[in-house]
Amino acid sequence: MPQRPSAPKGGVGAWLDRFSHLAIVRLMVFVVVLIAALVASKLVSNPFVPKAPSPLHQTALALANLFSAALLLGAYALTVLRLEKRPPSEIDPRSGAGLLVLGGAAGFGLMSLVYLALWALGRVTVLPGTGVEGVIAALAAFFAAAMLEELVMRAVVFRLVEEATGTTAAVIISAVLFGLLHAANPGATAVSVGAVALEAGVLFALAYALTRNLWLCIGLHTGWNFAEGSLFGAQVSGAPTSQTLVRTTLAGPDLLTGGTFGPEASLIAVGLFVVASAILGWVVVRRARWRPRMFRMRLA
Repeated sequence: MPQRPSAPKGGVGAWLDRFSHLAIVRLMVFVVVLIAALVASKLVSNPFVPKAPSPLHQTALALANLFSAALLLGAYALTVLRLEKRPPSEIDPRSGAGLLVLGGAAGFGLMSLVYLALWALGRVTVLPGTGVEGVIAALAAFFAAAMLEELVMRAVVFRLVEEATGTTAAVIISAVLFGLLHAANPGATAVSVGAVALEAGVLFALAYALTRNLWLCIGLHTGWNFAEGSLFGAQVSGAPTSQTLVRTTLAGPDLLTGGTFGPEASLIAVGLFVVASAILGWVVVRRARWRPRMFRMRLA
């Protein structure tokens, strides 16, 4: 006897199968999954991190942050496999290891150039820091934070918006959202929000557009924040860093030094990053990586 087609199964899985090609659905699912993974990582790891001044505090904290980064990466990969039915090539560590190192060096160098310019203008005073103790734990923390922000802002927001609308709109939308993400940080102002959008928001989006690989963005983000916080001892997006190689103080108008938000809100940093973004954008266009303008709600 001929068999009738079975009725579609109910539940979340069936709902995802039916609507998974919608850009807004993919965006919402990825954000929820990554937030859940972050919360889960904290619930699992926090009980194993002893309070300072325990000699195990820094080591345990570094391991907890690395666990968080790994869980976020795994959650993203599994979601790509389930929702988009493809391997998550944009986070493949085999092709991304060199890009991570390159990005880390570039981010570190860019922040060093900002400080070199401020020093040349006589705006920097260098004081002793806490030394090397705790710096590795700080690097792990910056890496985990960069992993979360880059997964959300570049691998999810930029990538999906670009697939739906093209590169131009994706750069603008992801950069604006990235700036607004820092609007509630200590010392944040309209200038600092705009600076973060123009600096990191644009540059990191272009880095992803060029490579279609997240590791260059993660390296840039980690290297920039590590140099700003753990090397120079400045506020990182308004947040102080307790463990630093040296401690610097900046004197002068906020537009020049970044004020209490940190030197990333300095016009010097904005100018430097705009130049770097212009160069990177030129390379993206020259290599035909700039996707044309379009509009579609359903993705492949």
